[in-house]
Amino acid sequence: MFVADDRYARDFYRLLTGTGRLQDSLTGHPLVAVEPRSIRGATVLSARGAAPARLTLARFHAAQTCGPSTLVTELVLAFPPGGIGGRTPPSHVNVVALLDAPPASGPPPEVTPLSRTRALELVRQVAQLAESRATLLGSFMLDPDKAEDAGEVIPLSNNRYAVGFRGRFLASDGDTLLVTGLAVTKRDAQELRWVLRPLHSRLSNGMAAAKGPARYSLRGAVTGVDGRALLLVDQIADVAPRDSRATAVDPETGRVVAAQPLALRCP
Repeated sequence: MFVADDRYARDFYRLLTGTGRLQDSLTGHPLVAVEPRSIRGATVLSARGAAPARLTLARFHAAQTCGPSTLVTELVLAFPPGGIGGRTPPSHVNVVALLDAPPASGPPPEVTPLSRTRALELVRQVAQLAESRATLLGSFMLDPDKAEDAGEVIPLSNNRYAVGFRGRFLASDGDTLLVTGLAVTKRDAQELRWVLRPLHSRLSNGMAAAKGPARYSLRGAVTGVDGRALLLVDQIADVAPRDSRATAVDPETGRVVAAQPLALRCP
């Protein structure tokens, strides 16, 4: 797990070592590793549910080492053998980690995903509700890595879905708009509620011209300690890529509960 934040790195280093001299320790050394003096528990949230873990090592990377201008804290977590109820996440999946938080007792609810055809239709319906005054161009694909004319549908229950989209529209003045948003809705876009309200960007050569989060990409969902889902959303800035963030969003409130730079390259 990685946390890109100067204050977090300094505070956590002080908690582990009893000293606030992290910057001095990093002088001349791009990386400082610290073993925790006592067992520190954690809960790791994934699509499989909440799994207990323990912190075995913390590594502190100097500013610029991993890409962003901030210090980066790397947390190495270990899971107990066998896991609990199959909730230990597999390798290379999106997770959220909570330090010193107990795991939930139950597994995530079982849900039935929509068929591909119905999912595509739901993305189109949500996109059209986001911009009813312009003409929708092209057809959607279910692909979180596609920059436009794409969307994602994540089932949260058997009749409740998180829907993200990035669609091109032709405005009345002839300009092409990229409209992107994230909503929670039932089938056929009933009882729709915006989690992240639609953003409108004018396109120039297929790229957004204005600085700021240009588009959202819904990467998945994890089950929180209270049994409710957190949505994993990439907020991608075309004009200023360093402003792009990978976030965990509460679908009930739209609050971003965790965020980090989208591209970390730590040695």
